[in-house]
Amino acid sequence: MDEPSSTPVSNLLLHPIRWRIVQRLLGRELTTTDLKRDLPDVPSTSLYRHVAVLIDAGFLTVVRERKVRGTTERTLSLDQTKVGRIDEREARAMTPEQHRQAFLMMLTRLAADFDRLVDSGDFYPRLAQLGYSQLAVYVDPAGLEAIRQSINAVLEPHLQETPGKDRVVLSFVAMPDD
Repeated sequence: MDEPSSTPVSNLLLHPIRWRIVQRLLGRELTTTDLKRDLPDVPSTSLYRHVAVLIDAGFLTVVRERKVRGTTERTLSLDQTKVGRIDEREARAMTPEQHRQAFLMMLTRLAADFDRLVDSGDFYPRLAQLGYSQLAVYVDPAGLEAIRQSINAVLEPHLQETPGKDRVVLSFVAMPDD
């Protein structure tokens, strides 16, 4: 493996292939075959190597294994608590360019997901699940942390895939304004 399990979150997720793997696994369980189907431009050897890095780092968990034509197919799950936020210590260790890269990766993926929804032919029936807006709040650091904790408490019961419920990806950005 090219990254030890003690590697900071930022180093693990700033790799574009690992970022895409994590995004595909948000809130769902997928097999490595599913990932190969969802990421057809990623060579299988690279995909397996990056999956192994994420497993070693504790981001991904193998929840099931089954034999398929003489090989073992693994079903993977993502520990969303590890990818939800880079802690302040790690954020301070990142360069401004790493912050720009991480933010741009998130925005690029968000735009790609939106384009896929619009182009899917399933756009208008799913409008009730779509929302985008921006608002300003006035808080001190403690107030912002209280908001984050409240949001986490509300979302926690909805982080696991449940039959009959649709997967909806929520993206939050908190940014100080002048």
